[in-house]
Amino acid sequence: MTTTGPRFVPSTVRPATPVAGTVGARPPLFTPEELVAFKERVAPLIGVDVGAYKPRQIERRIAALFCRAGVKTLSDFADVLQADPRRLADFVDGLTINVSEFFRNPEKWEELATTVLPALLERHAHLKVWSAGCSMGAELYTLGMVLAEMGALDRVTLIGTDLDRASLVRAEAGLYGAHEVPGVSPERLARYFTPEGNQQRLLAPEIRARSRFYRQDLLSEEPELDCHLILCRNVVIYLNEESKLKLYRQFRRALAPGGVLFVGGTERIFGHRELGFDLLAPFFYQRSEAS
Repeated sequence: MTTTGPRFVPSTVRPATPVAGTVGARPPLFTPEELVAFKERVAPLIGVDVGAYKPRQIERRIAALFCRAGVKTLSDFADVLQADPRRLADFVDGLTINVSEFFRNPEKWEELATTVLPALLERHAHLKVWSAGCSMGAELYTLGMVLAEMGALDRVTLIGTDLDRASLVRAEAGLYGAHEVPGVSPERLARYFTPEGNQQRLLAPEIRARSRFYRQDLLSEEPELDCHLILCRNVVIYLNEESKLKLYRQFRRALAPGGVLFVGGTERIFGHRELGFDLLAPFFYQRSEAS
């Protein structure tokens, strides 16, 4: 995830009154009215519904991108984005949240390998797997390793989608930093990776040949269909409640009957039955056969 440096106040921005009850509160970079006007100007340009994200999440990221742009006001920033397609593309990429690593929550991957995948493979000759919000591809490639070790890699199609172009470039390149591979055992590192400076390059041609990546906005574009397994982990935590429900309905539609949605460790789906899911196990939701 991109981090932001210390916040500063441009000279043309009025210092605001500190929040009541706080000591030494820093003034905001811009007023709520300026932020609303900025969102209204850029929304038609970027094709991303910024209102779908939790307000504090998106506003922090806009503030970080504003600071990096070296402009004096949000209005100036909007002018820059409107005039420069490359800066606009960088802005869209900067709004997305990119945190991923191999074998995150290893106990859940063990459950996937020993319970969920065998059941799916028993029912289907070929599996279609979709990593929705795949970031730099770590989780899709993790699944590829698991399937290779099950001897089932030749029975799957692996698809990863994300809004962030830079993350998709990294997924295609297969180059990862040390902080992204702590869950990979030494045996797997030796089998699937080769050191490249202080990074690790994923080799595994048999896995990479079955993996394809493309750009997609989960909330506004058509989902993959007839999927048997969907990975969407640590994505919906950044969305507001309305957008979460919309995305879960998309996933239910994307899954074949009996297909499974694998979510992150803090992403329990409340009201899953009303959405057409059965709870298969904690963080695994199965599309109801009746839905």
